[in-house]
Amino acid sequence: MSNLNAGAGRRRTDDVSAQGSQNAIAQEQLNAALHEINGARGIVRFSTAVVQHDKALQRADGPNHAIFLKKAAVRFTRELLPNLEQDIDAWKSWGYATTCNAVSREAGGQEGKEACRAMAARVAQLDHALISQVDPKALSLLSSSFGRHFPIAECRNGMIRIAKVCRDDRSILQELNSQSLALLVNGFSKWPEDCHGAIVAIAREVHHRADQLSRSKPQELSTLVNGLSKWPQEENTRRAALAIALEVLRRTNQLSGFNPQELANLVNGFAKWPDDCRPAIVAIANEIIHRPGRPDARLAASTSQGLAHLVNGFSKWPEELSWRHSCNRP
Repeated sequence: MSNLNAGAGRRRTDDVSAQGSQNAIAQEQLNAALHEINGARGIVRFSTAVVQHDKALQRADGPNHAIFLKKAAVRFTRELLPNLEQDIDAWKSWGYATTCNAVSREAGGQEGKEACRAMAARVAQLDHALISQVDPKALSLLSSSFGRHFPIAECRNGMIRIAKVCRDDRSILQELNSQSLALLVNGFSKWPEDCHGAIVAIAREVHHRADQLSRSKPQELSTLVNGLSKWPQEENTRRAALAIALEVLRRTNQLSGFNPQELANLVNGFAKWPDDCRPAIVAIANEIIHRPGRPDARLAASTSQGLAHLVNGFSKWPEELSWRHSCNRP
């Protein structure tokens, strides 16, 4: 018994020692990250360091990720953001967008939310000359950031300013790929009444480049449809949704590349145009039915909201037996 107890004691000691070593390494990683952002001069170096360490600390999966983002948010708000207009004039807007995108996520906490609020307030005040110098990709990333905090008045005002320039200057949208357009749509959809004109412009752009949708990733297509569906009565959004529905239909044999949440977003969006998008809905229903694995596992990765979107979307066509078969899966 004494040997067994001694062995168990050594194992506990080894476990404590290993945990202590891991904690020390994690602390060193955090210290190095904080040292770099505190020493970074200018938005370019600061934002590069924030993005780099954001990814590294997120992979480490510990409390240090949130600590880092909160401290980065505070320095961004106090020391970098006052230089926004000057840096935009020097074509350095991208760093502000990437930093805001990082710190405004949930891990950034209240400090990240306040940084996003401050950024949005500054964007709302930009005149035409300055906002025209902002990198179009930065506008889409800022739209995504502001949309995370849609109850905040400053975020709404910042989004309205972005929506106005996107509505009035088509060249901005022409420079953006599907991912950036999807980010814009996702952000604008939080304020459907305020951003109507911008959505019409994006819908026209999506329809105009329908022959290029084959290059779009599943997440981009699902985000576009889900966002555009907030304006179901608008003819331009209907045409854009139909173009995406035709692309989904073209990919009938490749729908395995869409995860359950992406399929749910597509169904939820297409359901707003039941007559035009019916073939795409049928293809998605058949994909769900025929996915390999146990019936109860085929949608296991869906969120409860995703499952609700599927059931609600398929219910628009109650006469389709195969869809009832899909919706009745446990």
